Amino acid sequence: MTYRFEYSTVIKKNSLFSVIFLLLITKILGFWKLRIFAQLFGASHELDIFWAAFTIPDIIFMVLIGGSINAAIIPILTDELYDKGKSSFNLLFKHLTSAFFGLSVLFISLAFIFAPQLTSWIVSDASASMIFNMTSRITESDYTLFLNLFRIGLLSPLFLSVSGFVTAFLQVRKQFFVTSLAPLFYNLAMIVGTYILVVYFDFGVTAIAISAVLGSILHLLVQIPSLSKFYKEKNGELLNFKAIILDSNVIKAFKLAYPRMLGVLGEQFNTVVNTFISFTLSAGTLSAYRFAFSLHMFPINIIGSAIAQVALPDLAKYSCKNEEDNFRKMLNDSIQFSLYLIFPIVAIMLVLRLPIVRLIYGTGAFDWQDTLLTAWSLALLSLSVVGQTVVQILLRAFYALKDTWRPLLAIMVGIVVNLLGAFLLTNFFSHYYDWKPILDQVFVQIAQANGDGVLSVLKSFLKDIFKWSTTRGESDLAVGGLALSLSLAYFFQMIVSGYMLNKKKKVLSWEETIYPSLLKLLNTLIMIVGMYLVFRLFDFQLDTSRTVYVLILTIVTSIYGGVSYLIGSKIFSPKEFAKAESLIKGILIRLKLKEK
Repeated sequence: MTYRFEYSTVIKKNSLFSVIFLLLITKILGFWKLRIFAQLFGASHELDIFWAAFTIPDIIFMVLIGGSINAAIIPILTDELYDKGKSSFNLLFKHLTSAFFGLSVLFISLAFIFAPQLTSWIVSDASASMIFNMTSRITESDYTLFLNLFRIGLLSPLFLSVSGFVTAFLQVRKQFFVTSLAPLFYNLAMIVGTYILVVYFDFGVTAIAISAVLGSILHLLVQIPSLSKFYKEKNGELLNFKAIILDSNVIKAFKLAYPRMLGVLGEQFNTVVNTFISFTLSAGTLSAYRFAFSLHMFPINIIGSAIAQVALPDLAKYSCKNEEDNFRKMLNDSIQFSLYLIFPIVAIMLVLRLPIVRLIYGTGAFDWQDTLLTAWSLALLSLSVVGQTVVQILLRAFYALKDTWRPLLAIMVGIVVNLLGAFLLTNFFSHYYDWKPILDQVFVQIAQANGDGVLSVLKSFLKDIFKWSTTRGESDLAVGGLALSLSLAYFFQMIVSGYMLNKKKKVLSWEETIYPSLLKLLNTLIMIVGMYLVFRLFDFQLDTSRTVYVLILTIVTSIYGGVSYLIGSKIFSPKEFAKAESLIKGILIRLKLKEK
């Protein structure tokens, strides 16, 4: 069989670019959703209660279903489809859905029954506000509201668990368009439902909870027509629970999903510890980090998720058929194309961090100090974008090979690095104005070619570095420690994942993986230098205190950067350039045909 990794010349249904486009719209709706929440409720205590109440339902879904879909369900369903055919594939889908849905019902029922006890603990324990990432404590007077929101929220993972398996079924059948459409409708339901229920029916924050349930129902319903098209069984026999329990593939799915469930729990623990550390920062810096975090996830959720989503069924198919060459090419092409798209976005985030933050958040009470802190966090978080994107693809390669223990080990390494880094680096950056002048002196001595001076200043720096890393200073720039620790964590996770994957199956190499990645990095560095010069030139010429000029500065610099990267990629990344050129030409041809 000949391997083919195509990028359609025009955006067609179920193509990678249609998935990226839909995820982009979904992400924009996600920002709009938060804006609607802010408009209707502001930074209110009631909104805090909603986020806290939905934490446990979200964890139930992510642990039992969300992590299992990619780690176990899609690879096992793919094997069944290509080994035994459609009928056996459909039967296994029914068994897996029933088994995992039953497990979800069990945990959701327990959470529903013990909701009063959980609520009492959250109300009475001061540490709960940190665990649930809240800006203020839940008190006795909030008991009824929290309990109601919590119980309503438990309905959402019930529908999403079924919808998640339908998504897995359709992705194995390469129906990516409709599976990408589902979260779009979820966000749309959240926006429209919340607005109508609050403005016209005065439901308060309960409107968000109801809308989330409606959104999860819509998430499922959108996919049902496609499911009915591909899931066709002549004899709709009743469920045989004994057959489900004894099905070897169901048992195998749970065995594969178990390490991923542990990984999700580990990530949740990591979030809790990070929250505890973040509460040692001032309120303004913590908000700046949250704003920056939301921005840096934009390209990851769109490009990284889309490429990983499209790659997994094919990786699983090639693994099932023992087509090692196709597996290797698919994996490397996915990594290279994701880097090709991600690198210029990282460059733009680094160079234009200040104008980006000002344009998106710079209204109302969001002042210049908030802008600086958010931009500082964004610059350091942007370094993690590459690692997070590549890790998503490497994890899919492991899952396609039916290996979920090695990814768990890589995730644990990332968690340890992040926790240590968050503690040490928040302390270190809190002393920014103590060590920054010393580092400046290092560069002065280097410029003067004074070797003795460089060594003397470095000794002074190294002597105090332990003190700076273990004690808390006063600078708000401490928030950069949270951002940089996350970037370092994903870098180490990427290296460990790549190393372990290569030990298991020789799929990564200098020629196909490292060398082309370095060429893309070189092209990006050239782009950054050019963008910085253009940015500084226009920054001196324009009155950037006015929003319109900030917008002009951002657009002009981004266009220059994009053109520079595209031209450079013809030299450094000819394979990806040909795909991009083909896509652009296809779109232009389609537009011309429409004009006629």
